[in-house]
Amino acid sequence: MIAGTIGDMQTVSEMPFVGGDVALDFVNTAEARGEPEAGDALVTATDLREWGVRYGLLARSAAGDDSELEKARRARELLYGLFVARVHDRPPAKAQLARLSELAADAYRAATLETAADGSLRWRWNRSELATVRQVAVASAVELLHAEPVPRLKQCPGDRCGWFFLDTTKRGNRRWCSMSECGQQAKNLRRRSGRGGSP
Repeated sequence: MIAGTIGDMQTVSEMPFVGGDVALDFVNTAEARGEPEAGDALVTATDLREWGVRYGLLARSAAGDDSELEKARRARELLYGLFVARVHDRPPAKAQLARLSELAADAYRAATLETAADGSLRWRWNRSELATVRQVAVASAVELLHAEPVPRLKQCPGDRCGWFFLDTTKRGNRRWCSMSECGQQAKNLRRRSGRGGSP
């Protein structure tokens, strides 16, 4: 989702959560990958902390530094590649699966099992550690990628966007990450093109 001019990505404090899953919203902290105008909302460890706080994963006092930021960004790009493969119905590479297995093992080692009010079990991570963002995103990605039936995972076709989201509409016809951003931009472009072609 592009905000403002090309390459002007929304900051962590501004960006909406449109993915419908923590792993997708985490991957959506970057856009236009591979292009000169590529954007990344996670530039500093403070950005990562702020994103985790906004998502409800971290306490504002969570500890971590640039080394965790780099680990988180590497994990994010691995998840991006796996989601791209799923969207295009391609099997993931063995190296990707091996790395995901390592990250998932690390994530679950850092978590504890707790009993919810309804008696069900759930994983809980330490809200005071910056690594929790990466660990929760990886664990969520594993759940999403092996879910049955397979969720309607889609990638926004908006110009220089590429954000992922789960299409939970009844008809399965959601196309854009957000109609107010990428959808509206495409609509405006169609209007301009139509006027340009009229006599």
